[in-house]
Formats: sequence, C-alpha cells, structure tokens
Amino acid sequence: MRSTFFGLNIGRQALQAQQRALDVTAHNIANANTEGFSRQRAVMATTTPFAYPSVNRPIGAGQIGTGVMVEEVKRMRDSFIDLQVRQEVNKTGEWETKNNSLQKLEVIFNEPSDAGLRTVLDQFWEAWQELSKKPELEAVRSLVRQRGIAVAETFNHLDGQLTDLAEDLDASIKIKVDEINNIAGQIDALNDQIVRIEVQGDNANDLRDKRDLLLDELSKIVQITVKEDNSGSVTVSIGGRALVSVAGVSKISAVPNGANNGYVDLQWAVDGTAVSVQSGSIKGMLDMRDTTIPSYRQQLDDLANALVTSLNAVHVAGYGLNKTANGINFFDAAGTTAATISIDAAILGDLDNIAAASTAADPLASPSVENSGDGSNALNIAELKHQALLGTATIDDYYRGMVAQLGVEAQESSRMVENQNLLLSQLENRRQEVSGVSLDEEMTNMIKFQHAYNAAARTITAMDEMLDTIVNRLGLVGR
Repeated sequence: MRSTFFGLNIGRQALQAQQRALDVTAHNIANANTEGFSRQRAVMATTTPFAYPSVNRPIGAGQIGTGVMVEEVKRMRDSFIDLQVRQEVNKTGEWETKNNSLQKLEVIFNEPSDAGLRTVLDQFWEAWQELSKKPELEAVRSLVRQRGIAVAETFNHLDGQLTDLAEDLDASIKIKVDEINNIAGQIDALNDQIVRIEVQGDNANDLRDKRDLLLDELSKIVQITVKEDNSGSVTVSIGGRALVSVAGVSKISAVPNGANNGYVDLQWAVDGTAVSVQSGSIKGMLDMRDTTIPSYRQQLDDLANALVTSLNAVHVAGYGLNKTANGINFFDAAGTTAATISIDAAILGDLDNIAAASTAADPLASPSVENSGDGSNALNIAELKHQALLGTATIDDYYRGMVAQLGVEAQESSRMVENQNLLLSQLENRRQEVSGVSLDEEMTNMIKFQHAYNAAARTITAMDEMLDTIVNRLGLVGR
C-alpha cells in the first residue's frame, strides 16, 4: 500500500522538475543573443506509476501517479534546415569571393575613365595623326614617343596588377587551407567531448551548438557532407574523402605547383592526392586565380601582340626624319606581351628615328631635307586604329569587348550574391523559427514554471499539515 509520506515525495519531485525547467528557461534567456545558440526545452514526463503490474501487487483501484521528472533537456534544431543552410552558405561563399575579385578587376582596368588603357590608346593614335600633319616638328615627335611609353607602361601596369591579384588570391587560399585544418581540429575535439557526455545518457546541447556553428563556417569555405553516427560523432567529408572521422583529422596541404607559376594546389597531406574542391569560397578563389585572371591576362597579351606586330610592320617600312635607311621598330620586337611591351631603344635614343615618312631622304641633296614634310607613314600608323587586327575586331573593339565581358561577369556575380543572400536570409529565418530564442515566450514559460513551483510548494505544505495532525493531534479527544 502507499506510504504516508507518498504525497511529500510527489511534491519534492514537482519542485525539482519545475526548478530544472526554470534553469533551462534562464539559460535560454541568457543566450538570446549568442551566435549559433539553439533554444532548449525541458521535456517533462510522469514517473513510473504505483503500483506496477505484478503477481503480488497490492489490491487497489488502478494505478496511482508518483509524480513528474525532467526526461531530457531537448535542443530545438531541424537537421534538414541545417543541411539547406549549409548548401546555400557554400554557394554564397563562392559567389561572394568571385564578386569581390571581379570588383577588384574592374578597379584595375578602371574603365571608363581618363586614366584607363582605352584613353591612353586614343591619345596614342591621336599623336600619330598629329605627326602625319607636322612630321618635322620635334615637339610632335616627342609627343608620339611619350604616348608610346604611356601605352607600354599602362600595359605593364595592368599585367603587374593582375599578377598581384593572382598572388593575393594564392595567399588567401593558403590561409583558407589553414582555416579548414583548424576548424577540422575543433570539430574533432568536440566530437570526442560529445561522445563522452552522451554515452552516459545526457544531451551535449551546448557542445552540439558549437559544432554546428563550426560546420556552418566550414561549409562557407568548401563544400562538405556531414554524417552523424549513433554515438553523436560526425564524419565530415570533402569530395567524398573524410576530413574528420572517428580516426581523427586528415589534414589538407597547400603545395606549390611549379607548372602553375608556383601557385599552390590543394592536396591531402597523408598521401599527396588532389583535394576535390567543388564549391565554396576557396573554389571561387581557385577559379579566379587559375581561370578568370589568366583569361584577361591572355586577352591583354593578344592586344599587346597585335599592337606591337602591326605597328612595327608599318613603322619598319617607313623612314625617319632625313633618313635614307629604314628597318627600325617603334616597339621592341622582343616584347610582345603586356608584361614585356616597351619602346625600341632606337626610338628612345633619337626622335628622328620615328618613321613618319614613306619615302627616304635623298642622300645627294644638300641639306638632305627632302622627306621632312612627309607624314604619310605616320598616317598609315594612325589608320591602324580602324583596321581589324584581331580577327574581325579592331584594337579598340577588342578592348571594348574585353571590358564589356568583365562588366557582365561582375554584374552577374553581384546579382548572384544578392539572390543567395536573400535565399540564405529566408532559410535563417526558418531556422530561427525553430531554434531561435523568443524572449516573450521564455518570459511566459518562466511565469508558468514559477506558478507550478509555488503550487508544488503549497502541496508539500498541505501534506505537512496533514502529517502534523496524525503525529501530534491524534489521541487528544476528551483531554
């Protein structure tokens, strides 16, 4: 049969359960603004009723409840939403990286502007046009040379800035590799702690929050797959190969590749095999470093090569001021790339070597000035601006198309970043609906548990008064 103190035990359990629920509520309120925190809920359940069915159970009318207990402190989290968030964070990281690099490329080319390559080329052609009118003036010849130097230096500068951008991306890739290894080590340590706690039947809610936050950070860098086993440990894989597993961490190395300008490749440290990077911010960096930037450098090289070879071909056929011999290049024939284009030493040394004339000077004339007013070859060079030197495109058209392509790519990346941020914001809102802390809701819970606690205390008081009657007041009748 039930004990006289049976009700006191029910009241004690009620006090403990409501106090535990209040503790959980206080924890939620305290972490309302903590990044990555998932609200927790005290799940209450009835304890085993009395009496439990058995052969020798006491005779009585049914079972009697024995009270309440906190069955578990549950973390409110939706794993499917987490999966969606990580997928979109991964894409967002890639597009943000590309957008940032493309914006830097736009700054490098600086078009349209008065300091861009297009303006410098226009001024170069205008100088030749002016020389065709006044080939004998030293000031005009000096202007042509200076405009040529400006064109060469602009090409050199653009190529150097593209090289610097690629090297910056390469350095950022190395940093990201270190970050991946660091996060992997933290996840592995949390795996161990979570397993140790949950093997005893507890829920490592706060540790799980920390691990999920790290997984979100890692998914922005590189595409990952996450699989949790029955013990609570997660296996994190990149490209089908485990980065974090029960065996520990398989680190990634950034190894310089001599065949790719010494830029680093991503390899698994244990055996040197290539890491399959499919998306994420590090994928964006690799694409920009190995594909986009080399593409624009190649287009600049094609532009420089067309300018050097076509202009030199016309210049060699012309004659300098009062010159009887030709064959002098305006640009150094050895420099046919954006990095190496330069003015020929003969032009730098003597302005008279600029071949503005189409005819040679008469060596028998005294003084020899027969071609001093001949600017027809300078006009031929000026007309190169309008000739198709790159397939069906002029130099100006080719550069316009190159800049337009960059603008379209930058615009697309900006649009994708905006779309991804919008989608990610919606997913984060859905996650907060499940996992976020509502202070209004927590205040309501606090009042609810407080009243329940007070009622449980009042129940114990009533039981105490009943026991006082039995212990101290029985047998006093008639005295």
